[in-house]
Amino acid sequence: MSRFKKEDWLALGAKLLAEEGSAALTIDRLTAAAKRTRGSFYHHFEDRDAFLRAMMERWRAQVIDEAGKRYEQAQSANELRRLMREQPMALDHQFERALRRFAASESIVRQAVAEVDAKRIEGLTCVLSHVYPDLADPQSAAYVQYAALVGLQWLLDDANDPRMPGILKAGNQIFRLADDDEPSSNKSPQKQKSADPVKSRNAGRRAKQK
Repeated sequence: MSRFKKEDWLALGAKLLAEEGSAALTIDRLTAAAKRTRGSFYHHFEDRDAFLRAMMERWRAQVIDEAGKRYEQAQSANELRRLMREQPMALDHQFERALRRFAASESIVRQAVAEVDAKRIEGLTCVLSHVYPDLADPQSAAYVQYAALVGLQWLLDDANDPRMPGILKAGNQIFRLADDDEPSSNKSPQKQKSADPVKSRNAGRRAKQK
């Protein structure tokens, strides 16, 4: 039997939390699911609280540190918009829903969720201020955009829900995430003209009347 490493315990804990809820995160349930002894668990973790802290740190590293590197490596505003479209949908929404339920009764988890929420909003504020310099209050915009994501996690628990494509399309329009959604100050006069066909048509009619 191969050795059960620390990462194996943490991955198992995340899986059990997502599938069975916080009641599954007991040492007895973990060792039974891993088919390992309590001694194997205690080799890596002092107690259940230490296990929870390690699990929360693993989650934070995945969704803040690793995701942040992708944004830092982006070479253009369009690439940043693509990340804002794609990265939220790549999250483990079932796990995050379970975390928020668990946070109601477990202070270790509650603190971790609050810290990750704050870091995500801070990072999104920075991205929005870079991509859309015309935004008067990027932090408030980041709160609204993040709230939409968290709300969607609760309303739709299946990424294959038939409503999802339409919801994502609407969200991309509302939050200006299409590749050509540049701030008006960055558009050339030609782009601004073509972006307002109604004014162009009216101007043409007035010219003919003269």
